[in-house]
Amino acid sequence: MSERGYKNISIKTEFAKAIEEFVKNNPRYGYRSIAQFMEDAARKRLEELKALEVQLPRFEQINHDLNGVKILDRKLRRVADIYFKPEGTWCNLCQQNTCEHINFALTQHDIQEVVQKRRNEGWKLPEA
Repeated sequence: MSERGYKNISIKTEFAKAIEEFVKNNPRYGYRSIAQFMEDAARKRLEELKALEVQLPRFEQINHDLNGVKILDRKLRRVADIYFKPEGTWCNLCQQNTCEHINFALTQHDIQEVVQKRRNEGWKLPEA
């Protein structure tokens, strides 16, 4: 029966004996049990595989005002400044009036409100 918060796993007996012997003969490494050794080994492997890293979304809105929005692009490790102008949108990073940064910006609720306000003023901004 496993204790609350723990999960039992199975490994071959001879492998467990080798680990147990290692733990017993090498106290300088700080392991007190097979379980502690295995947990440490598994954690290190997950770190190697980058499986423990939290995957943040590629784009994140940093801030905005009535003239534009800043979008963090984690893939490029840069910030895109999206400008709202009477004649349309502009991304300084892509040097285009339509791109994935602009598309992302237009999905943000608070940006949709800004775009709609500017469109009501006659600006030629894309549908939000």
